[in-house]
Amino acid sequence: MNQNYQAILQENTKDINSNDQTFIFGGALIFFNVFVMLFVGLYWMNPEMHEFISGTPLL
Repeated sequence: MNQNYQAILQENTKDINSNDQTFIFGGALIFFNVFVMLFVGLYWMNPEMHEFISGTPLL
């Protein structure tokens, strides 16, 4: 029983220490979200950018 507990504890410790991929994915997701928000905001509010992308002037 004690050996099983130690094996489970070691597996959980390995999982806790391997969070690098989670942080990288989370950071990429936050960066992409901020990029999309800035792009949409500039597209709606900046007449020159709207005209450049869509070809029609912003009303």
